[in-house]
Amino acid sequence: MKKGCFLLLAIIFLTYGYQGYKIASVHIKEGITIKETGKLSDIAENAFAVPLEMPDSGAMRNIKRVRRDGDDLFMISENKLLHFDMHGNFINRIACDIVEYALNPKMNQVLVIDSQCSISKYGYDGALISRACIGHFRYKLTAFTFHDGYSWLTAETLVKNDDHPDSFLIVHNLYQLDDNMNEISSRTLRIAHAGQGKFFSNTCISELLVSENEVYAYTPPFENSDLLEDTLYIVEQEKLPLLNKNVHDGATCIYPVRKGKRYLFSTCSSPAGNNFTFCYDKTGFTAYLLPEGFKDDIFKTGHISGFQPVDIYNNSYCFIKSGKDLSGTFPERSVDNDSPVLFIVNLNT
Repeated sequence: MKKGCFLLLAIIFLTYGYQGYKIASVHIKEGITIKETGKLSDIAENAFAVPLEMPDSGAMRNIKRVRRDGDDLFMISENKLLHFDMHGNFINRIACDIVEYALNPKMNQVLVIDSQCSISKYGYDGALISRACIGHFRYKLTAFTFHDGYSWLTAETLVKNDDHPDSFLIVHNLYQLDDNMNEISSRTLRIAHAGQGKFFSNTCISELLVSENEVYAYTPPFENSDLLEDTLYIVEQEKLPLLNKNVHDGATCIYPVRKGKRYLFSTCSSPAGNNFTFCYDKTGFTAYLLPEGFKDDIFKTGHISGFQPVDIYNNSYCFIKSGKDLSGTFPERSVDNDSPVLFIVNLNT
């Protein structure tokens, strides 16, 4: 009889405990402001424009991978690595045939991966320091960064599918390399699962970034319906480890957001070409779900469909405008699309 009463009380306790957990989860969500419109000034501590000088290679198009080190700006344009100062003055062209690159600020060096699967070291002055072949990886290289004295890169390869021997699977790996580009360690990358949702991954890693002194992989999701749910889980598990302990082989997780000190960002692109900007403010408990992106109320250049991080810690972002979007601030550059202006935004802290 006593055992029966005890069992009944335990069931009641667990039932009400679970209901209480669900209510608490609802209250947490209710405490978050969700906005479908947002202004640049909502998240910007300060922002400034860098009108880029035309390089010796001609027009600048398809600018990506902007990185800043003090007064030095680097970016890829048409597979060329270009070097500017913070006034937009063109300094030099570091290299061509670029796949990816990373900065080693302590040594004033640029590490460049080319299409021949070589990693070359250049000084900021463009002088070649060394070159090492990494063709032994035999993989498609997808992302690259330098952190804490090591080079980190992600690559994908095809492996046989044990369940279907006639087919293959794409496997993502994270590699740690020493100063001579020798492999120190490697880990398998997995899509991370959390909360009610799922971290969606593209077939290609977009960036390697750093958070809490750990390197992690980022790729924007194709689907954004669970992005807020999963982001809240990341915030709740503030010390979410680099290694996914739920995976027996110690796999590293891929995240759907860039993790910053205060903000978590993601710019999703659907196969149809539609953009979706997501931003979560950990301090203000505000989520921005923006189909058009943030409205530029500082420089009046229209909507910003996507931000690029300027540093691997995601404290600063940039966006690039050209053509008619510059008619209000830089009318002399609005007549064509070959004279872009770089806008750098330091986020609120």
